[in-house]
Amino acid sequence: MRTAKFWMGTLLAGALALGYGCGSEANKEPTPQDVPQQQVPDAGIDAGVLLTLTDAQIARVLQVANDSLVMLAQYAAPLSSDPAVVAFNNQLVTDQTAARQRLDALLTAQGITPEDSALSLQLQTEAQQIMQTLAGPNAPAAGPELDLALTSAQLALHTQIGFLNDSLLSTQITNPALTQEALTERQAVQQNINAAVVTQSNLVLPPVTP
Repeated sequence: MRTAKFWMGTLLAGALALGYGCGSEANKEPTPQDVPQQQVPDAGIDAGVLLTLTDAQIARVLQVANDSLVMLAQYAAPLSSDPAVVAFNNQLVTDQTAARQRLDALLTAQGITPEDSALSLQLQTEAQQIMQTLAGPNAPAAGPELDLALTSAQLALHTQIGFLNDSLLSTQITNPALTQEALTERQAVQQNINAAVVTQSNLVLPPVTP
């Protein structure tokens, strides 16, 4: 079935996203039965590889992350038929555009010139591949299945960015102002993950009207 790829990606992205929540459950190691074996499509960055990044390179990763989320949201909003999905993506465009502008102002003030690295280039490629998958021949037609695919893609990309921030970026930043900005953006990513999980759940199992 052509939409199975998206459905299973949605379930895995949701399982990963819940691992970033607050509280004791967030630190619990998932058991094999908790996480589906299928992979989120095109989410292939290996953040387990040890990389040494400068502040300039980290700044560029943050820029690419913002730009990728805006790009995906701008693509998704006009295609969505579900009001919650449309609202979520429109809000993402507003919030991430503001975050990009805030980041750029900080970099100028701190004298940091962003530099590309293997990580920023790969994140950019991964985001483009997600877009290609959504626009490809196996993408579902407009309607609930497409809404679910679009939400799955946003959830996968957000989870990926959050993981990169936690595992590679926040541990290597030396500039205090950039450290605070990365933390602010990580918190925003988590809020978006939480909102996307709710939207996803409502798409998979719509609320029952009494």
